[in-house]
Amino acid sequence: MDWNEIILEFCLDITIKGFSQITIKNYESKLKNSAFYFTEQGVEPLNINKSSINGWILHQQYLKHQSSSINVAVSRMKKLFDYIIDEGHLDINPFTKVSRLPERIKEIHPLNDSEIKNIIDVARRHPYKHVGQRNVVILMIMLDCGLRVSEVTNLELRDVLTNQLIVRNSKNNKDRSVVISPMLQKELIKYERIKKKKYGNMYGNHTFSPLLISSRGGRLNSKTIWQIMSEIKKSACIRDIVRFSGHTLRHTYASMQLRNGLDIYTLSLNLGHSSIQMTQNYVRTLKTEDFFDKSLKTSTLMNLK
Repeated sequence: MDWNEIILEFCLDITIKGFSQITIKNYESKLKNSAFYFTEQGVEPLNINKSSINGWILHQQYLKHQSSSINVAVSRMKKLFDYIIDEGHLDINPFTKVSRLPERIKEIHPLNDSEIKNIIDVARRHPYKHVGQRNVVILMIMLDCGLRVSEVTNLELRDVLTNQLIVRNSKNNKDRSVVISPMLQKELIKYERIKKKKYGNMYGNHTFSPLLISSRGGRLNSKTIWQIMSEIKKSACIRDIVRFSGHTLRHTYASMQLRNGLDIYTLSLNLGHSSIQMTQNYVRTLKTEDFFDKSLKTSTLMNLK
């Protein structure tokens, strides 16, 4: 048994179990990265031990990988070896007693109101109108609905209803619907009109066509969206402390929803989290002036009578 063989078997197994394509690709990528190290060291799956695992972790630390990334890699390997045990190739999972590394909680600074307006304005000023309108829609979907970049790329025309989006094949393999504002509805209508005029016959079947398309009429991928955001950042007025990314836009959505009074249970459903605990962990990394202002207003000492 070699690494490629068992990883293929494992990915087929979780495919049969109904894992989402996003999750399967994530497993495959991380497991192959880990297997590359062990292959270089001459360690086959059935010969792995505590010493080789410690060497693998030290190697990742030497490469300056974050503790959170290493913990995810360990978790993926543990799942792989659970499968190996289920198949009767081993009796004990060598990753069971691997302790989680302590993780530093990063403060994530969401965009403020003026920065949100600015990035949308920068996107709209693109020299090609159809590209500019598409980019505006991309930003607005993430800000208005809190979608992941991968979820944005998977959207099809059939997923756009009168006042909501249907998010299919998401990270936890559960479809969900999210409300869209009249402002986003208007921009979506404008984009469809411009898209039809620009691409004509390339537009394809209405029902199953991708919502957001490339300059060649195909579906956008996550890499292209990251490139779009990178270009927007060059001309946008964003504080140095803010990391402009799809993840930051998702955090901005969560921050704005909490600021505007949405309860955490509904927020958890909108974000597509598997539990409220995940949402609580998610939002506790947020740092925004609004939270400081609210805390000050409810300060014990400032409200003594």
